[in-house]
Amino acid sequence: MRKVIVACAACLVLAGCSSEWQGEIDFRVAEFYDHRLPDGATEKRVRLEPVGSLPEDAEEKDIKGMSVLETDIAGTVGVDDGVVCVARHESGETKLSQCEKA
Repeated sequence: MRKVIVACAACLVLAGCSSEWQGEIDFRVAEFYDHRLPDGATEKRVRLEPVGSLPEDAEEKDIKGMSVLETDIAGTVGVDDGVVCVARHESGETKLSQCEKA
């Protein structure tokens, strides 16, 4: 009986860690910064902070402090502007795409 309980608990832990979700998320532009690449080049990035509600199963820890390339946002944005992105979380990683000025 103990083995069954341990096996069930392990399954629950693994299932909780492997949740997948996708949805639109509203962000605000927190800052622009230069990110240095390994070859010494720099790229302009935009740090985004979530605002409002998140998709079902999404956790703020997976979204908070995310950034994208400035060129990945359709439209010109400034600090405190709104941005909407499609977020996809799978295999423990969250990726943003289709970002545009709100």
